[in-house]
Formats: sequence, C-alpha cells, structure tokens
Amino acid sequence: MTNEKEWVLRRRAPAALLRRCMEDGLDPILAQVLCARRIDTPRKIRAFLNAAQTPLGDPLAMADMEPAVARIRRALEAQEQIAVYGDFDVDGVTSAALLVSVLQSLGASARPYIPDRFEEGYGLNDAALDHLRADRGVTLCIATDCGVRSYDEVARAQAQGLDMIIVDHHSVPESLPPAVAVIDPKREDSSYAFEELAGVGVTYQLCRALCAALQDTVAGQRVAGELEGYLDLVALGTVADIVPLVDENRTLALHGLQRLRTSPRPGLVALMEQAGVQAARANSIDIAFRLAPRLNAAGRLEHAGAAYNLLRSESYASAQPLAEALGAINSERQEMVELQVAEAQAQVDMERPPHIVIIAGPDFHEGIVGLIASRMRELLYRPTLVLRSDAETGLARGSARSIEGFHITRALESCRDLLLRFGGHEQAAGFTLRKENLPEFRERLLAYAGEHLDEALLTPRLLVDAIVPLGDLTPATVEALEALEPFGKANPEPLLASLDLEVLQIRQIGRDGKHLRLNVRQGGISLPCVAFRQGELANDYRPGSRIDMVFRPSMNEWQGTSSLQLVVEAIRPARNA
Repeated sequence: MTNEKEWVLRRRAPAALLRRCMEDGLDPILAQVLCARRIDTPRKIRAFLNAAQTPLGDPLAMADMEPAVARIRRALEAQEQIAVYGDFDVDGVTSAALLVSVLQSLGASARPYIPDRFEEGYGLNDAALDHLRADRGVTLCIATDCGVRSYDEVARAQAQGLDMIIVDHHSVPESLPPAVAVIDPKREDSSYAFEELAGVGVTYQLCRALCAALQDTVAGQRVAGELEGYLDLVALGTVADIVPLVDENRTLALHGLQRLRTSPRPGLVALMEQAGVQAARANSIDIAFRLAPRLNAAGRLEHAGAAYNLLRSESYASAQPLAEALGAINSERQEMVELQVAEAQAQVDMERPPHIVIIAGPDFHEGIVGLIASRMRELLYRPTLVLRSDAETGLARGSARSIEGFHITRALESCRDLLLRFGGHEQAAGFTLRKENLPEFRERLLAYAGEHLDEALLTPRLLVDAIVPLGDLTPATVEALEALEPFGKANPEPLLASLDLEVLQIRQIGRDGKHLRLNVRQGGISLPCVAFRQGELANDYRPGSRIDMVFRPSMNEWQGTSSLQLVVEAIRPARNA
C-alpha cells in the first residue's frame, strides 16, 4: 500500500485580508497561515497570538465543581486521609503530582495511588479501593484522569463508606458513576465553555476552585499564590495527551512552557538534561518527542510510580538517577516497538488492508500496544486496534488509534456488551474484553467501520497552509512562525509549499541512506533542504528534475553559524513543469 497523501491547500487567504494583516505589522507568511486556519479577523488574531494573556474560565462553571470543593474542604478540616488515584500515562501522573502537591501544601494528609498497568489495568479497580479504605484508612478518594466510566467500582466504594470524586476529561457515558462529584467538562450539563482540557487541565481548575474557596485561610491564600508554579506539570500533561492545543489548552501550555524554560522543578531539570533538551529553549516538540516518551516509558514497561517520583523530587541529586533510569527504559521501549511493529505488519495485508485493522496475539507487550497501533495507523491510514491476548487470564487488553473523522470510542461503544471496560477520546481509546469474544468483536467492528468509513475518509491528506515562492523565505519567516507555538493537535507546525522547483543536488545521507539532502532553486534563489526518512527518493529524482515540495522552514545550527534550511515533508513531480 503506497498510502500516498493528497495535497490540500487549507484555504487561500483573500488579498484584502492579507493586506490588512500586513498593515497591522504581521509577517506576510504568518498572515497567510493564520488566514488558512480561519484565524482571520483582528479579534481572532489578537486572541490567538496573545493567548498567554487570556484568562481561564471560571472553574465553578463545571458541573459538580462546588460539591467537590465542599467535600475536599470538609476532609481538610477533619484531617481525613485522602487518596489521589491517578493513571499511568503522563496526563495521569502529572494530574496526581499536581493534586497531591496542592493538597499537602494546604495541610491535607494526601497520598498518591498510581495503578499497575499489568496487574490492575486502566481505571479504578475494586481491590485498590478496598486496600485504600481498609488498610490505609482513606475516606475520600479523588480519581484524576480516569473514573468517568467506572460506575460499578464507584457505586461499590460509596456503599462501603469511601467517598469518591471523579476528575476526568474522557468521553462521558450515558450514566455517570454515583460519586460525590463527577467533574468532566464534556458533561452535557456543564456550562464550562471549553470542553477539550486534558485531565491535568481539569485538575488544575479544581485546584483553583479549591484555593478560591479557602481564601479565608492563611494556607488557602498562600497556595493560591503558588499555583502558577505547577503550570509546568499542566503543560507536560496537556501536550503529551494530544488534546487540541487551542483556546485554554494553548494558554496553559504557553504559561507552562515559560515555567519549564525559566524555573523548572528539579525532576524536569534532570529529565531535560538526560533527553538533551536545552531548558531555556524547551518547546512543545521537546515535550511530545523527548520528555513525554521518557515519562510514559515507566508505566509502559515497569511502573509509573518512577515518573511520579521524578516529578515530585525535591532536589537534582535525588532526581538525576530517576531520569537516567527513565532514559534507559525508554531506549528499551524504542527497540521493542520496532520489533513488534514488524510482527504486527506480518498479520496484515499491507497492500489491501480492511477499513479497520484489528491485530491480536499473545506476544504483544501490553505496555506498548498503543504505540504499535499508532505506528500501524500511520503506515496504513486506517483505524487500528492492537490487543494482547492472555491465555492464563482469558482476557485481551488493547489500545486503539483512529484517523480523522472516525470516533473510535463511539465504535467501541457499539460493542459495549462485549467489553469489560473501555474509555477514551475520538482518536484514542483503551479497552478490555474476554478472549473468547474476540471473533465477534472483530466482526462487529468491521461491520461498523464499513458503515461509517468511506474512501474519502481513508485517503490521507497533507494540509498545506500556504504556497510561497522560495524568494519570500528568510530567517525572519522562521522567527515569525514561532508565534504560532506551541504546536500540537489542532495547531500543527505550519506546512508551506513551493511549486516547480529545480533540483540542483540530491544525495542520500545517514545510516543506510535513510535520509535525503538536496538543494533546490527557483527564480535565481537556491536553498538547502533535508528530508528525513525519505532517502529512497534519491532513486526518483536527479539534478535537473522539476519538483513541487511541501516543507517547514527552519534554522540549521552548525559550528556556531545559523542558516535557513527547509525540512521537507513531501516531494512530487512538478505539476506545471
């Protein structure tokens, strides 16, 4: 399967609109990108470019925020034992670290509980809640980044005297769990304007509401003034969980990145050092591809407690060995993913895959099935589910990754009678079912995909923000486009295109010729380019070839000098040559 992408220009900016933007002092290419993304009025442009000054919404607008705050305040006053039940991914770990830190600063007796992915699975489980109540004396449990679908577990805990508060952001089921409070901005009865917060974003709003309610206390006033110091955690969880980096998520990420660059906590100092990230220049790409994978690796292969402990480290000396350990686990994870992606490919007709790809077997590692599903989705551009089936337990646990326009959690909802548990978002979900139900599960999902997926959705698209001549690109372009950061879902790095270029030089570079270096010219202007993982294109093009190219402008730093370089996303023969 070639999986060739269709090049699509998002939107051509009207000349009058561009003129007005440039009169306001905007770089012309930045103006084109903003217009392409329908950020196309002075008000919208100001709001987007000045998102750091945009205030967050009122947390009390979220349904159940008031009863949650009241119950926590009562626990604080009575010195009850509080547990914060997190999850094993970055969003769950940062949520737990944030809430435990704030509760302890307010004088609470609070402890974290991070479940074991392999022994307990995703979400709340009865054994853990029983342990917290009976052995630890916990009377209030706050679930962060999980719990909104744990109806039975919450009902049982409440019946046994363990009060539950759910702080989640995943898709909401028809029946909410019978907790003291269920805070989730996706609730239909929530009047909170922005429903796409990550779990750590919802947790941060709970902390804000709690501190506001405690303004009549010395501790409440003090902690309210310290809350911004936790925004590095919020940025980590927000970027890592691949929620849309627009609106309030953009605001939170901007503040958190500034904190990460200027006053990072000791654990993140050590982690950035291990990952080769310059703290002063840390950005969302560093979080997504360097920091988050290392934090996630703990929960994927061992226990996420190591990531939690790193984030709560009070000194560099205690954090440094934890960061080194996470780096080593991440390297092991990378090798394992490569091997198991190859095993997954062996199960699929890569030239003619079905509308939805379901891969199962006993040898897939449960901690990386989501990564395998993600890689297979990229290769095939199909919604992909990867499961590990366990003969000993009789269970199959898996992760799903979807494509634009196909809501994978709704697809799982159509099979809910076969599932023991499931939950997630539009494009990512986790689930568990009995092994004997796998054939029917596969059959029903294939039927569902056949009804809800057409060829248009199954054609990958490369969204181009603007078509520009090479002569318009300068180092100032790169600086201007940095105003769009942080990049992520719903706000990707801008892609530009130049048409009918002449190839001056082209050669393979890197181990096994995996990458490509080339030089292109248009109208007397020539620029160097690099194309990662596209070395095979050296067989298709030669000096003198005419090409169209999609790219990201960047600055190449080499031996103390900085020069403009184009990072190539795609190449095709020139259409108008």
